[in-house]
Amino acid sequence: MPEEEAKLVRRAFTEMYRGEYQEAVRAFHDDAVWHNTREFPGPRCCQGPQAIIDFCTSMMEDFEGTQEVERLAQAGTTVAIGMRSVGRARRSRIPADVRWAAVAEVRDGRISRVDVYGEWSRALKAVGLKE
Repeated sequence: MPEEEAKLVRRAFTEMYRGEYQEAVRAFHDDAVWHNTREFPGPRCCQGPQAIIDFCTSMMEDFEGTQEVERLAQAGTTVAIGMRSVGRARRSRIPADVRWAAVAEVRDGRISRVDVYGEWSRALKAVGLKE
């Protein structure tokens, strides 16, 4: 049975990528921070729930397809999340099938920080776990 933190992270990411932004925004602390990798397009850092949602919205504007949570691993109140994005760019029609991973820190029942690591193994290592 997953811990409450893992359930919260799964729900928040699922809501964001389904476009259920009003629901997703409730999962984040007012001072939540989202850090992207250097390679990722867009801002390196988003601060606050609305900035995080705005970032996700802008990323999804030119994407048609699905985003799904493939796996979760939890260590205390920190959750590694493995995502898969499958679809294509709306304008260019270039196909995409990308797996990526992030680590979410949960504090007082809400997400306080997200760090995108790209690879699942790097996210696991960041929470102190191995594959």
